[in-house]
This record gives sequence, structure tokens and C-alpha cells, in this order.
Amino acid sequence: MKISKSSVDRAGEKLRQDKTDGIALDILAVWRNKHVYALDTAFKLLKRYTDKVGNNAIYGQRLKRVSSILHKLERLPKAQLSRLQDIGGCRVILSNYEKLRSLYIMLKKSKSVSQKHKDYITYPKKDGYRGIHLIYTYGSKNIEYSGLKIEFQLRTKLQHAWATAVEIIDSFEGEQLKLGKGSKKWLRFFYLVADEFASFEQLPLHDNTIENRLNEIKQLCKDLKVIDKLQGYPKVIEKVSGNKNEANFFILLLDTRQVQIYIRSFKNSDDAQDFYIKQEKNYINDPSINVLMVKMDSIKKIKKSYPNYFADSKIFLEQLNIILAK
Repeated sequence: MKISKSSVDRAGEKLRQDKTDGIALDILAVWRNKHVYALDTAFKLLKRYTDKVGNNAIYGQRLKRVSSILHKLERLPKAQLSRLQDIGGCRVILSNYEKLRSLYIMLKKSKSVSQKHKDYITYPKKDGYRGIHLIYTYGSKNIEYSGLKIEFQLRTKLQHAWATAVEIIDSFEGEQLKLGKGSKKWLRFFYLVADEFASFEQLPLHDNTIENRLNEIKQLCKDLKVIDKLQGYPKVIEKVSGNKNEANFFILLLDTRQVQIYIRSFKNSDDAQDFYIKQEKNYINDPSINVLMVKMDSIKKIKKSYPNYFADSKIFLEQLNIILAK
């Protein structure tokens, strides 16, 4: 199905007014699906450069969730749906900042990567988020696909652990910390811990004037019962369908109310995409259900790249306990 960018933008405007508009959601789905080929090409380039760093990296590639797209359109009222640069995204998690920086320098030299980069490590986000984002532009002789944008996210293992913990709290506590909303105590806790994690990696702090950061983290940890909550979430029950041994695509459906994750595998991209949008439409008004489509060749790798869907905060808790022991 061919669609024009103007029709995509009109669909975006309709979804700002009514996120359940069926026709607009179908147009959004078609537009998102066009990014699959660009996503695959971008991932191959990212992996080729990462291999040069000589690091046993963790990878992920996904199509952005409808709920995340709608949140972005709401947050950025002047943004056009056809111009969003992170409909498709590739993630790479490296063991340390030195290797991440080497990869970043190499990617900046690629003709396919925009010179407009977001270095959230040197200049962290106000909530404490750290990572480096770059935009890849897909080149194709087919005008229908040429120019599509894919976002690269580069993180260290520790930065990824922090981001994972934020997403777990959002999912299981009903917060919206990732969107800059939610409880002030939770926001403050993760902001302070992000700086402490940065000090572990000898990276710039967001605020080096806070005198009692450790004491404040300890008090917030106690008030919020952080460790009890992260350790106490029941083990997520996995229910897998489809032939996972021949799968290229997986749809994850996390039900935080039932504490279950339903995983369905697909060999064919079109079948996966059709199932993806159907599930998103079904649960668009249910905040307890999170749906995600990823391209991966095993569930084991998914757990490493997207541990938040499995309530896995092990690395975050290990580092938090080091802070609390000071």
C-alpha cells in the first residue's frame, strides 16, 4: 500500500485528537512497516562498525510502539508524523565508555549518519538519562523508501541497567518517568542514581554541587522501598507460541497486571507486523499491557536487550547495593 507523506501527517493530526481512530492507526501502521527494510540495513551497518571495536556487544532492533509514537506527538505538538526520526531504532550496549566512544567516532564519519548527534553522556538529559543517539538515513533508488530515518542508540552496560530500571518502575508502578512525569520522589531517586552511576564510569555528572547525594539516595531508597519492589516483582511467566527456532521476528506482550509475558514468534515480517498492530489496537487504552515487536533470532538475546519486559533489574540492583554500602 502506497501512502503519501501528507496523508501520514494528516493521520498524525487525527491521532492527536483521537488515538483510537482506526483509519489513522492503519495509515500509521503502513508508514511504520515501511521502515523494516531501512531498519535491517541500518542494523547491518551498526554491527559492522561495532565489530571493529572488538567488543562482545548486545544488540536490539525494534519498530516504535504506537503508544510511544502517540506520546511523542502529544509531547511535540508541532512535530509531523512523517518526520519522526525514531520510528525504527537500533540499540547497541557496550561494556564500557571507551568502546562506546570509539564506535561513536567511527559512526560520525559514515556518510549515512547525520552530523546532528545527541550526546546525552557529555550533556545528560535533565532526568539523568545517558546515552548517545545518532540518526541513520536510508538510501534507496526506490523513492518510496529513500530518506527514511533510523535512530541509533549507544549505551554502556551500566547506562542500560539504569534505563531498564526506569522502564520497569514505569510498567509495574504505573509511573511515567520515561516521559518526565510521575512521582517526584521516583524522579529524584533515578536522577541521583544516574549521577552516581556516572561517577563509577568517570563520566560527567549532571550536578556536582549536591553535597549529600549518597544520604539522599539511601533515604529515597528506603522511602520508596526500591529494593523490595525490584526484587519483589513476581517472576514474569513466559508463554511462547510459534516456532521460535525459525523465527526472525518476535511480538512481546507484557501484562503487568497478570505478571505474564506472551511471546509470539514469526518468520515473516508482514505476518509479524499485522499481528503487532492488531494487538496495539486491542490494548490501546490499557496501560497495563505493553506490546513490542523486535527483530531477533532468539528469546535469550531479547532478554539481554530488553530486560525490562522480563522485570530483570539484576545489574541495577547490584550497582545500587554498592552505593548503599558506602
